[in-house]
Amino acid sequence: MQIDQDLIAALYVLGFNFLDGFSGEIAEIKGDMTIKLVHPPGEELKFVVELPGEKQMIFSVDQHQIVNLAERWNSRN
Repeated sequence: MQIDQDLIAALYVLGFNFLDGFSGEIAEIKGDMTIKLVHPPGEELKFVVELPGEKQMIFSVDQHQIVNLAERWNSRN
């Protein structure tokens, strides 16, 4: 996936660390749970939330939603 500069900036503002992208994993935040932004070939852009106990929640997301979220986050801080 080609990542545009707005998405890269938004992920940076939100605190994501960037990954190699070869496996479709673009960026992640690690803590008590891990949140990854992934884009598997031929599929939608998704957030994968890895919860304790090896459980996952997966959300389809549009890159513009991420950019808008980062803009709101940045304006509050």
